[in-house]
Amino acid sequence: MHSVTIPSHPPTISSLGLHSLEFSKSRRIAMNGGALCAKSCLSVGNEGPQTKRDAVIIVDHGSRRQESNLMLNEFVSMFKARTSYEIVEPAHMELAEPSIRDAFKLCVQQGAKRIIISPFFLFPGRHWNQDIPALAAEAAEDHSGISYIVTAPLGLHESLVLSIFTSLISYALSYLVLKGCGE
Repeated sequence: MHSVTIPSHPPTISSLGLHSLEFSKSRRIAMNGGALCAKSCLSVGNEGPQTKRDAVIIVDHGSRRQESNLMLNEFVSMFKARTSYEIVEPAHMELAEPSIRDAFKLCVQQGAKRIIISPFFLFPGRHWNQDIPALAAEAAEDHSGISYIVTAPLGLHESLVLSIFTSLISYALSYLVLKGCGE
C-alpha cells in the first residue's frame, strides 16, 4: 500500500482555483480529475483505473417519502446490472437509511479497498463540496487502509445533461400529440 499524507479536509472548488462556480470551469475540473479525494485515492499503482476491489456508493439527498428513496435502490440495481462493478450500494445523505457510513461499512464487508462515492445530484453545491466529503471522511475513520473519492455531480457532464433534456422534451411533446394537445 502506498503511504500518503491525508489532508485535514478534502479539496473544495475554491482550493482548486475557482472562486466562482462558472459552469464551464467546474465542468473542466470534473473532467480533469477534480473529484474530491481523500487517503490514497489517487495512488492506483499498477491496478489500472478500476479493480475488483473497487466499490461504488451512489448517494442522494434522502427523502421523507419512502417512494423517493426506493427509486435510488432501483437505480443502484440497474447500475450494478449494467456495469462491471460488483460492489454497489445506495446511500442517503440525510432523512433516510442507509447512511453513507452504513453503505461504506457494507462495501468494506464485501471486500472493497477503494470506494467511489458518486452523488446523484445535478449540480455542485454545499452537499457536494462540504457535506458528502465530511460524511465520507467520518465513515472512513472506521476503516483504516480504505481509500475513497467523491465524483463530480451529473450536471457537470454537458453532453449527458443535454441528451437527457432533449429526450425529456421530445417525450413530453410526443405525449401532447398523443393526447391531442399538440399541433
